[in-house]
Amino acid sequence: MEQSEITLFLKPKVLKPAAEEAGDITRRFAMNKVGRMVASATQDRAIRLYDVSNGEEIQRLQDDYLCTSIAFSPRGDIIASGGVDRMVKLWDIRTGECVGKFEGHTYPVLSLSFSPDGSKLLSGSGDTTMIIWDVDKQENILQMKGHSLYIVSCEWSPVDEKIISGSIDSTIGLWDAQSGENIQWIDEHRTAVQVVRFSIDGSLVASGSSDHDIIIWDASGDELEKRSVLRGHSGEVRSLVFSTDKKYLVSGSGDKALFVWNLETGEVEGEGRTESEVDGIEWIHNQHGFFTSDGSGAIVRWDITELEQMMEPFEALLEEIKADTDGSRRDELIQKFEDLRSQYDPEVLRDKRVFYVLWQCKRGLGLLKGKPRRKK
Repeated sequence: MEQSEITLFLKPKVLKPAAEEAGDITRRFAMNKVGRMVASATQDRAIRLYDVSNGEEIQRLQDDYLCTSIAFSPRGDIIASGGVDRMVKLWDIRTGECVGKFEGHTYPVLSLSFSPDGSKLLSGSGDTTMIIWDVDKQENILQMKGHSLYIVSCEWSPVDEKIISGSIDSTIGLWDAQSGENIQWIDEHRTAVQVVRFSIDGSLVASGSSDHDIIIWDASGDELEKRSVLRGHSGEVRSLVFSTDKKYLVSGSGDKALFVWNLETGEVEGEGRTESEVDGIEWIHNQHGFFTSDGSGAIVRWDITELEQMMEPFEALLEEIKADTDGSRRDELIQKFEDLRSQYDPEVLRDKRVFYVLWQCKRGLGLLKGKPRRKK
């Protein structure tokens, strides 16, 4: 990937720090529909729910088996989990109790997705099948077969009766959710398809693969049509999410990189890095930011700031420094400069446009080596 000029800056804020013990490592990650709560399935077989406003743990669901997939119901009352015990379970968010168990898969359940109204639940498994469950009746409605290897990602369209699936067999499947019939098979990726995601209005699909590629698909018709290929990651693409307005796609990879792609130009406009491979990304509904979960166990909120907006406080400070002609506010302005600089990731501050304004501030404050500023 050719280096494009970064115009978006990602400001990280840790919600949950990297795990100090193996049991705290996050295995799976999800966010509720309104973006106020995230779920972290950890190595100690628990599912922990966090308030995104303050990082407080507000509920803990304890299972006897390792969780391999989780999803929030759009109704807001339950969370579904799939595990190595080959079962799908429903949990009451308020009480923390297990209120339902679905049996039918013969291998671990690797992906879950609710229907838009929350009445049905889709599960994808290592047994190469998907099952649609009636949530209220707690029964198997239909089973879908066709993939030859593990189904690691599946998602229900947010607007219609379509389902998308991605498999280790390198194929993508498009399915009719009412009949369970396959609509389309796609084999554009060269190796395992790790993640498939719909946009919030169901008009786009993104797929990420171990071949390092991301493919954007037009999903507005009866079948998916290839729109563009995004290349830049040096590791397998493990997680994807569209922004609410469909202007951006955020991708996370085994190479620890986060890219924010402009979907109109196909270029990377923002970059970030995590402590370990990126396992989950969720966009904060109707906001300019997203959450990530990575292999270190950390959960991080990334707020996106556009270049002009980010430059404004530095440029305003520079004007204050220039106005302080007698140096009487030097100590105050140095502290203000340090406080402002500390709010941003060092990678952001190395951008040439930001760096130049920082250099001007340092020169005005007499912080450059060999050029002390003396009060008159």
